[in-house]
Amino acid sequence: MKLNHKLLFAILLIIISMILSNIFFIQIDFTNDKRYSLSKNSLNEIKKIDEPLIIDIFLTGNLPKAYLPFRNELDAILNRLKYYNNKIILKYNDPLEYGDSESISEDMLRFGLTPEIVVQNKNGNREENIIFPWLIFNYKGKSEKIRLLKKQLGNTQNENIFNSMQLLENKIMDGIYRVNLRNKRNIAFLSSHGTTKKIKIADLLKNLKPYYNLSGFNLKNSKITPLQRLNDLMMFDLLIISNASKKFSPIDKYILDQYSLRGGKLIWMINGVAMDNDSLFNESGKSYALPQELNLEDYFFHKGIRIEKTLIQDLYCAPIVLASGYENNAQYVPYPWVYYPIIKPNDSIIGKDTGPILCRYASPIKTIDNKLSKFMLLKSSDFIKTSSYPAVINLKQATSKIEPSTFLQKSKAISYLVEGQNYSLFKNRIKPFKFNGNMEKGKFEMVIISDGNIAENQIDKGIPLSLGYDKWTNNFYSNRAWLVNVIHFLAGNKNYLSTRGKKWNFAFFDISKINKFGTFWKWSLILFPYVIGIFSILLSNRLRNKQLKL
Repeated sequence: MKLNHKLLFAILLIIISMILSNIFFIQIDFTNDKRYSLSKNSLNEIKKIDEPLIIDIFLTGNLPKAYLPFRNELDAILNRLKYYNNKIILKYNDPLEYGDSESISEDMLRFGLTPEIVVQNKNGNREENIIFPWLIFNYKGKSEKIRLLKKQLGNTQNENIFNSMQLLENKIMDGIYRVNLRNKRNIAFLSSHGTTKKIKIADLLKNLKPYYNLSGFNLKNSKITPLQRLNDLMMFDLLIISNASKKFSPIDKYILDQYSLRGGKLIWMINGVAMDNDSLFNESGKSYALPQELNLEDYFFHKGIRIEKTLIQDLYCAPIVLASGYENNAQYVPYPWVYYPIIKPNDSIIGKDTGPILCRYASPIKTIDNKLSKFMLLKSSDFIKTSSYPAVINLKQATSKIEPSTFLQKSKAISYLVEGQNYSLFKNRIKPFKFNGNMEKGKFEMVIISDGNIAENQIDKGIPLSLGYDKWTNNFYSNRAWLVNVIHFLAGNKNYLSTRGKKWNFAFFDISKINKFGTFWKWSLILFPYVIGIFSILLSNRLRNKQLKL
């Protein structure tokens, strides 16, 4: 009778626990890397959702084994979001259910959902699978597409999957942030001073459009007064200057000076040495690299920055593709091009989990001691040399043997974040135009990059390609991701970057050991339970026989 009471009590306790678990939600994340905990910024963003938010998930169906953990982590995060806000609705869509893979891929591609082809070796046979690592967020009549898979140059498939898993929360919250964004900040791209043509920064503009109101700004507009130009510039939170090639007048510098002291942020992407890459591909196969004269030396010196009039040649570099042979027999061969340094960003909130960046004809940046703080964002490798000016750049250098013993210089900085309290460049000087609201001191913040080409995408048949994609080598670099992070940082969108701070502890399988010892461990795991069972039976019989003899 006592046993029945205990059994009844246990059953009642289980039922009460189940009821309480449905009423109260308690979740404790015991992982060291806190991978199953949402950040504070993520929770705040989720609480803003007051109407149904539909998330269409296309990473489903018969997935390759390598992507199953990725899908499990995705489900875990999405279900946590759904718990915190029941207005989040999840819809799983397997496109391959509605037709053959080729036609479906073409249809999805037209909608901007690029498929991923996964190649596997199964029992010695090549096997291809098509997956769609995409989410579509639909909220209040607005839709945004988010690609979940992040690929980096030189990474294996497992490394790409793992890096993408770490960024899942960031990607999902990015989608929610985009569809929920109503009041965008204003960003201007300088259109005067011979800056980059719009088609060459088209991909960067396209990727910034979901977050910001974008516009061009003419600093030399002669139709309005300099004071009006300054007032118009103050409408923008950030001014981006890409590959300027014409001189800045004192009026231009005074407008920029007063703009920055009033809280306006600046991104400078300029060359220390002017080098036209297209001019290399002429009959002579050579071009001259000359100092870039922009009349900005005093402006940057005042900020504690000096761009040297030299070019960095780096052993860790990207290739340049040259044609070998004639007409129908021509072949395109990649050669290491030391003027194309490949840069690995530092592990800051801007550069974290960002892949290699391609620079072209970059110059070293030196700092000068002053009260402004300077944080290095990009630097070359430790195996470089610099060329003085005027320098003759010859394509024959690409086919010549590289002598590593000549690359003896240590790393040089290519980008800095400069910030702090700053005095006006025109303090105690005659002002270029009368301005009653002149400021002598203010908080200053800018990023300078000594590569004017870093934001420029390639063009194929008049169509702009993805920023960071090299059509000649089919390599992908992370120029776009890094620049977008820089812009988010300066434009005040630091909440977006904060969800990228997670670092997972994850152990990869050693493929070589699996290939070497895999068969042994497979049979061991199959036979081990039987061996233990037989041993237990024999031991039990032996003990029983001994007891019977006693």
